Amino acid sequence: MQNNESRSDIDKILKDSDFLSHFSFDIRPYLRVVTYKKGEYIIRDTDHLTRVLYLETGTAKLYGIHKNGRQSLINFFTPPAFFGVPELFEENKKPFPIVAQTKCRFIEVDTSRCRARLLQDARFLRFCCSMALKQNVAQNRKYMNLAAYPSRNNFAASVLRLQSGGILSLKYTELAEYLTISYRHLMQLITEMCSEGILKRVPKGLQILDWKSLEDLADEVHEEKPW
Repeated sequence: MQNNESRSDIDKILKDSDFLSHFSFDIRPYLRVVTYKKGEYIIRDTDHLTRVLYLETGTAKLYGIHKNGRQSLINFFTPPAFFGVPELFEENKKPFPIVAQTKCRFIEVDTSRCRARLLQDARFLRFCCSMALKQNVAQNRKYMNLAAYPSRNNFAASVLRLQSGGILSLKYTELAEYLTISYRHLMQLITEMCSEGILKRVPKGLQILDWKSLEDLADEVHEEKPW
C-alpha cells in the first residue's frame, strides 16, 4: 500500500472525480488517496473496518468466506465501486476480503472521525443506496448471463472485461470459479481459442490476438456495464 500523493496530486484526483459531490459537508479533511499493488489485500476478513473505499482506478476482486475457511471468488469490480458501507452501518460486521487484481487507486474516507456525520448525511446515504443497488444488479446479471449463454461467450466477455493492455493475467483456477465451469472445461476453451488464433498463451497469461472475433463472441452476452 502506498500513500505518498502530495496535496496537489490529491486535489487533482478529487477534481477529476465527482466523489466530493456525494457529501453535503466538506469531507476532504477525512480523505486520503491510497494505491494498492497487484495481489495486495485491500481489505481482510479480520479487519475492523473504519474506512469506506471508493475505487478510482484498477480492478479489484471480492471473495466470500466459507465456514471451513475456504475463500471463493465472488466478482470483479471496476470503477466506480464502493466498499465498506455495510461495516459503516454495522460496526462489528465482518468484512469480505478484497484483493487488487491490478494496481488499484482508492479514495478512502476515515470513518472513525466522521461516522456520525456520514450517517446523518442524506446525500451520502442516497449515494450508498445507489451504489449498492448497481452492484447488486451487476452481480445478478452476472449469474443470469452465466446461466443463459454458452461458456464460450461468457469466457470471451470476461477476457475483454478483465484484460489490461491486451493481456489477461489471472489464475486459471479463479477464472474457472468465476465462470462457474470446471478447470478442465476452461482449458478446453483456451486451447480452442489459441488454435483459432484468437488468443495466445504468454508468460503473463493470455494475449488477445483477434479482438474482432472476441468482441463478436462477447456481444452475444450483452454484458452491460452496471454503472
